[in-house]
Amino acid sequence: MTRAAGSPQIQQLLELLAVVSSYSDQDSAVCGAVERAAQALAAEVAAVVFGDRIAACVGFPIGAVPSADLVAVARRERDRLEVPGVGSCPAVSAGWGGAHPGHLILARGGPEGFSVEEHSVVRGMARLLELTLTMLGTLEAESAMRERSERQAAENARLVESLQQRQRLLAHLFGIQRAIVGRQPLAQILDMITSAVQELLCDEIVGLWLCDGPDGQGARLVANIGLRPDIARQRPTVALTEAGAAGAAILTDDFAMRQGYPHTSALIVQLTDGRLDASIAAPVHDSGSVTGSLMVGSYRPDRTYTPHDMETLRAFAEQVSLALTDANTVDRMHQAFHDSLTGLASRGLFLDRLGQRLGMAEQTGERVALLFVDLDRFKIINDTLGHAAGDSLLMITANRLKSQLRDTDLAARFGGDEFAVMLCGVAAVADAVKVAQRILRTLSEPVVIARQQLRVNASIGIALNTPDVPDPTDLIRRADIAMYQAKRAGRSRYAVFADDMLSAFTQDNVDMTSGSNNGEGQKLHN
Repeated sequence: MTRAAGSPQIQQLLELLAVVSSYSDQDSAVCGAVERAAQALAAEVAAVVFGDRIAACVGFPIGAVPSADLVAVARRERDRLEVPGVGSCPAVSAGWGGAHPGHLILARGGPEGFSVEEHSVVRGMARLLELTLTMLGTLEAESAMRERSERQAAENARLVESLQQRQRLLAHLFGIQRAIVGRQPLAQILDMITSAVQELLCDEIVGLWLCDGPDGQGARLVANIGLRPDIARQRPTVALTEAGAAGAAILTDDFAMRQGYPHTSALIVQLTDGRLDASIAAPVHDSGSVTGSLMVGSYRPDRTYTPHDMETLRAFAEQVSLALTDANTVDRMHQAFHDSLTGLASRGLFLDRLGQRLGMAEQTGERVALLFVDLDRFKIINDTLGHAAGDSLLMITANRLKSQLRDTDLAARFGGDEFAVMLCGVAAVADAVKVAQRILRTLSEPVVIARQQLRVNASIGIALNTPDVPDPTDLIRRADIAMYQAKRAGRSRYAVFADDMLSAFTQDNVDMTSGSNNGEGQKLHN
C-alpha cells in the first residue's frame, strides 16, 4: 500500500517552515518561500504578490514577468498562466490578511491542475509564510523600538510578548505536525490541539465539534477542556442552529463570534453551567469540505477577541483539518484494500502483492507458496445458525489464520468462506506443508458461536511458483485445484498441487457438464 496523502503534504509544510524561518528579513523569507513552494509541488511558476507588486517570482525570464497576469490570478480573475516553453498552465492562489496581506501563486503544467489536497497544502504554505513574515516584522519593529527613547519601553514590552506568543504558537504547530506525521492516534492529536489553544488564548473552555447525524445538521463534541466532564465524556450532539458560535462557524464556513448564549440549547447551558459570556469559533475541514469547528469561550463578561486571537485560533483549526484529512485518508485507503468484515487484505490487494512477489522471484529465485483455504460445510452453519453466526465464524477464522503467519506473509479473504495465504521465502514444499498443518490444527479447535460449541474444519490447496507460472491468477488456479482435490479426498486436509491434477480436473469438468457429478460443484478463481 502507498502511504497516505496527508504525510508528504505535512512534510512539505515542515520543510517550508524550516526554510523561511532561517531568514532574518522578510524579503529573503519571501524569496526562499517561493523557491521552496515551487520545488515542493513541482510547479513551473511560483510567486508572492503584495497588492499590485510582485515581491518574488520564479519560472519567468528576468524582465519578462507578467505582473498583470499574476495579479489577476491573485484576484481570482483568471486561473491559468501562459508559461514560456510550457504553454497554458493551471494556476492556484492562496491569500492571507494581517498587516501585510498578500498571495502565494503556483502554476504547473498538465491538464489535471491541482488536487484538493494540494490546494490545502498551498493554503498551509500561505499561512506559514504569513506567520513567519509577521514574526520577522515584529522582530524588525522590536529592533527599531530599541533605538527609541525610554518612553517607548512599554510598547517594546508589548512587542516582545507578542513575539514570545508567536514563538510558542510555532512550537505548538511543530509538535502537532510531528504527531500527525508520526501517525499518533487521532484522539490524542485533537487533545494536543485543544490543550495548546487553551494555553495560548487563556480562555476557560475549548471545544472541538464535528458534524454528526444523517443530515449533517448536528454537531458532536469530540474534544474539550473546561466543559462539565460528566456531560462532555458522553460526547453529546446538538443541532447546529442551537450550538452558538460553534454551529454558526460550521453553517457559514467562516469565523463566528457570540456574546452570551440567550438562545442556545439546554445542552450548551449544561456544558458551561450557564456562565458562558463570550465565544468565538473557526471552521475545520476534511479534504476541503467543512466538517466541524474549533471553539473557545470565556466566563468573563469583558472578554473580547482580537485579530491576533483569531489568527491563533485559525492556525490551530487548520491543524485540526490536517489531522482529520490525514486520518480519514488512511482509513479510506485501509477500507479500500481490506475486507470490511475480517480486516484481512482484499482480493485486489492480495493479487497486487502476489504479482510483486512473483516478479521479484523471477529475479532472485525466491520461492513463493500459495495456500488456498476453504471452510468445510460453512454453508450449513450459515443457514442453520444465521448470517451473524457465519460472520462471527469468518472473523474467528481470519484471526486464527493470522496467528500462524509471519509478518512477511499475507492473508486475504477472497469472498464467502474462501481465504488465501501467501508465504514468502519458502525453501521447499515441506515449509508450506508445515504452515498448512498448523492452520488445520488451529481452525479445528472448538469455538463457541451462538451459544453452541462448534468444530470447523477446512480444506487447503498448496501451490508453489515455478518459472512457467509468472501470473498470480495461474498460481491461484493451481492452489484452488489442489484444494478441490483435498475436498474430494475427504476434506479437513491439505493437498499439494501436481501437474496430473490438471487433467483430472479437466475430466471432472466434463463430468459436471454431463451431469455425472451428483450436483457437487467446485469453486475456481480465474
